[in-house]
Amino acid sequence: MKNIDLNNIKVIIFDFDNTLAIHQDSDYIEHRNKNEDNLLNYYLKAYLNPNKFYDEIEPCFTLSSLKKLVEVCETKNVKMYCVSGMKFSFHLKAKEYFVHKYYSKNIEVISTSSQELKCEAAKIIGRINHCELNEILFVDDIKDNIVRFKNMGIHAVLPEEVEQLVNEVV
Repeated sequence: MKNIDLNNIKVIIFDFDNTLAIHQDSDYIEHRNKNEDNLLNYYLKAYLNPNKFYDEIEPCFTLSSLKKLVEVCETKNVKMYCVSGMKFSFHLKAKEYFVHKYYSKNIEVISTSSQELKCEAAKIIGRINHCELNEILFVDDIKDNIVRFKNMGIHAVLPEEVEQLVNEVV
């Protein structure tokens, strides 16, 4: 991808939903929020069954291009994070289990209470890792987030753009 050289990236941050974990039920949010009972049961099941939640209860699949990007980042010693905008943290352990099982145990999973706070999370992660914002790559499926990150000086791509990025390196 133009202007993104993985050799200059020190930190990569992934979103979770529909980025690292593609929901088989594309309307899962609508179904989850259909009524109070659905909402409560969704989070209850995630909390009580973190090791199987995203495999059996709310099935998700992965993207091979993102797995390849994680492998490239591991060989380059790039610090990796997953930052997920979440209403509750009841399903944080389920997200962490899925990320570690299918991608890498080297990805630290963090939550924010809104999509907008991902920008502040990226700044904090940058400070933790002593890097400039232009040394961070963020992968997120939400186009508004991509625009926000780019406006901050963070490299940002959609999941469907990752394959091109990885192919330029390999």
